[in-house]
Amino acid sequence: MKRLPMKRLLLLIILSAFLWPSTAVAADPPATKGAQIAEKGGPAPAGVPPATLKIQNRPIVTLRGTLLGYAPKQRVEAAETRINAVIERGAWGTVTTRTISEGLLIQIGDQGIFVMTPGDVNTLAGETPEEAGTRIVRNLTTALGEIEESRKAETFLRGIGYTVAATLVLFLILAVIRRSHRWLVTHLAGVVGPKLKALAIGGFTHHIEGILLFLRGLVGLASWTLSFFLLYLWLDFSFMQFPYTRPWGEQLHDFLTSGIKAIALTVVNFIPGLVIVAAIFVITRFLTRSGRLFFDAVESGRVIVPGLYAETAQPTRRIVTVILWLFALVMMYPYLPGSDSDAFKGVSVFVGLLLSIGSAGTVNQAVSGLMLMYSRSLRVGDYVQIGETEGTVVTLGMFSTRIRTPRGEIVSLPNAVIVGTTTKNYSREAETGGVILTTTVTIGYNAPWRQVHAMLIEAAGRTPGLLKDPSPFVRQRSLSDFYVEYMLGARIAEPHKRIAVLDILHRNIQDVFNEYGVQILSPHYEADPAEKVWVPKEKWYEAPAKKEEGNK
Repeated sequence: MKRLPMKRLLLLIILSAFLWPSTAVAADPPATKGAQIAEKGGPAPAGVPPATLKIQNRPIVTLRGTLLGYAPKQRVEAAETRINAVIERGAWGTVTTRTISEGLLIQIGDQGIFVMTPGDVNTLAGETPEEAGTRIVRNLTTALGEIEESRKAETFLRGIGYTVAATLVLFLILAVIRRSHRWLVTHLAGVVGPKLKALAIGGFTHHIEGILLFLRGLVGLASWTLSFFLLYLWLDFSFMQFPYTRPWGEQLHDFLTSGIKAIALTVVNFIPGLVIVAAIFVITRFLTRSGRLFFDAVESGRVIVPGLYAETAQPTRRIVTVILWLFALVMMYPYLPGSDSDAFKGVSVFVGLLLSIGSAGTVNQAVSGLMLMYSRSLRVGDYVQIGETEGTVVTLGMFSTRIRTPRGEIVSLPNAVIVGTTTKNYSREAETGGVILTTTVTIGYNAPWRQVHAMLIEAAGRTPGLLKDPSPFVRQRSLSDFYVEYMLGARIAEPHKRIAVLDILHRNIQDVFNEYGVQILSPHYEADPAEKVWVPKEKWYEAPAKKEEGNK
């Protein structure tokens, strides 16, 4: 017979001493009480407290109802006895649930452990029987896994090793915090003092010693807070290393997260409204004064900002100032005494004001300019076509955009017009492989189309500025009554040279057609010609056309 280890034997003796009386009670319930309570179980009578089933220090479920005369405490004791019996066997199956007439039967393998009745469900918390069953299975599976884990010696050795390592790291960090605190307190006056004297916001340059004392207090408070926080984390980490104390570590983690949320909500809820109003007012006043200094520098020429000119500096400053104060009023209004509004209504008013102001022409142009700037649809130097205007973007201002055409003309387009017009950016197409440059010619039906294709491709190959890869292509756009319309397409590397490259391409097309004796002609007839206009098969591949492999 296999001998039990001394540690496990002592554990069995202790468990037997605690479970034997309760098991006896659970096995023989009073007959009178069983006759008074419904057979399928129900809520516990008044005065009968609920009982929590715990395995390996981990709460599994809280039983609140009675079943066949058994009180919650008796049911918990019986369940513990059955679970311990399963554990003593040394092997167990999967935790499952099965619906029976009394409720939900919790099983470990084929062994029934306890029944969760409808009276056990915490309906006040909105819990359903399905959710309760899922939670029980999860908790019991975790507890059994921790029991199996605790039987391994390496679990305790690993936990002790991690705990010792965490302790050493904790002492090291605490020592660093202590030395940092001492250094900051000693050198705070020498480091921060000169900066405080140089700081002049609203003429506040006095009481430097009081500020230094306040900063020392903040440093001390921060060091102590960080130390306690690290100690809490160390305790949480250490508990998580051992199966028995792991539930405590999980509780500490839950306390930490819930505590941080509660503190954050408390701080937000207890900030006085007037303090918020004062802070918003001071910040807005500071921003408006800083904006005035900035725009004055732009107007005088001391500061140069692309897209912002001296003649538009002051109007822009007034617009920015109005927007800042409108935004500040909207943000302050919910916190003013006696106000029945809230932040959401304030933001709605702010949006309505922006929409109403945007209907004016000037603000409309400014909003359109911002849309163009932030959408990055246009940039200075891009070669674009906006409506009928084609050229290079010279400036992109807040109210208008200036374009230099290939003829050297400067065209100024209002930003609102650009937003409402189709814009083609050739420079952006160049970033994706080059802009396609196209031209068309119309040739009579008496010219072999293969020859025309070859001549057009040869003309494109002679034209500098057209990319060889991908290769130029020819498409027959239409078969008209008297001629064929051919379209030559090729990619151009530099879009701003589009017109110059197109001029050279047209010259080369004429030269190539002249070299091979083909007229660039679109014939029109008033009567049927004396001979039919067609191309005999022996002339299909006139030079420079080449016969394709496989064709005869």
